[in-house]
Amino acid sequence: MRLLKYTTLALVMAFSIQGCKNTETEEKQEKVKPVRYGRVEMLGGQSTRSFNGITESGSETNLSFRAGGLINKLNVSVGQHVKKGQLLAQLDQKDVLLGLDQAKLDVKNAKVQLETAKSSFDRIKELFQTSNASLSDYEQAKSTFSNAQSAYEISLKRLDLQKSQVSYTSIYAPMSGIVSSVNIELNEVARAGQPILTMSQEDSKEIEARAGVPEKYISQVEIGSAASIRIPTLSQYFDGVITEVGYTSSGGTYPVITSISNPTEEIRPGMPVEIVFSFGDEDAPKQLVVPVKAVGENDEGKFVYVLDPLENNVYSAKKVTVEIGNLTSPGFIVRSGLSEDQLVATAGLRTLYDGMKVTLLNK
Repeated sequence: MRLLKYTTLALVMAFSIQGCKNTETEEKQEKVKPVRYGRVEMLGGQSTRSFNGITESGSETNLSFRAGGLINKLNVSVGQHVKKGQLLAQLDQKDVLLGLDQAKLDVKNAKVQLETAKSSFDRIKELFQTSNASLSDYEQAKSTFSNAQSAYEISLKRLDLQKSQVSYTSIYAPMSGIVSSVNIELNEVARAGQPILTMSQEDSKEIEARAGVPEKYISQVEIGSAASIRIPTLSQYFDGVITEVGYTSSGGTYPVITSISNPTEEIRPGMPVEIVFSFGDEDAPKQLVVPVKAVGENDEGKFVYVLDPLENNVYSAKKVTVEIGNLTSPGFIVRSGLSEDQLVATAGLRTLYDGMKVTLLNK
């Protein structure tokens, strides 16, 4: 009886362990692996790509202080019209005005000492010419006068410098225009060179569109090329010309500025746009291209893993034998086995298998 009891207990435990193993195996099988991916593209000929951007004023000017300090005057707001020479912002001037007063006092004292030294030198010079003063007295008076003259000139330069320091604490409108943005508030501490506000020239028809272009396409963007700009809020297309192409990237894209050739009064800075660029040569033949990293090789030949969508952003990896041609800068030319816009895995091909469930790894 006791033996039967122990046998039953052992069987129960065995089934439990087997059940746990099966559950672990199922969970392991159901685990979805993230993979890097690329796209099969049709290149050659002339193609277009659109990128989101924003409109800017071509005459925008960033204004800043040449000195740092506490802002105690801020006489502008966004959208305000200002006139040339109008005071826009000012730092606390207590210290620099005190320094200016001291510099003026130093000039006054230096001038008195210069006049005294000159009077003494003139007197001893006359005595020396009549042999009533020694050469030593003459040389000493001459040296004192020269030193006083140098001290006076230095004090004048310091006064000019201090006046400049006072001017550095104020920002005046360099032109009549509109305040596009204000980047600081009253009673904040500003750094020297920190952009405080931005102005756009009034009635300016220089409107530009800025967009970020990925590194994949930036080499094909050239200054002087034509572009098309669509402004969704106006439901209109405008002609444009590329005027600037960024050399360094920011956040994975390169800034490209396009000048709008025929702007209307309705276009204002800050409007979202879609900029359409044309790439390639319309006379060049079109060819299907697959990324280099997507192509693997085994005893059966070249292959790729095509990612077919299932549901909930899950894809099935399907091993496909392909025939490829020459290697180009965008990738291998595809002769057979693939079609345009298919997604393919571009990393970890050895760890994939036919029918494996994967998710797309964000680039």
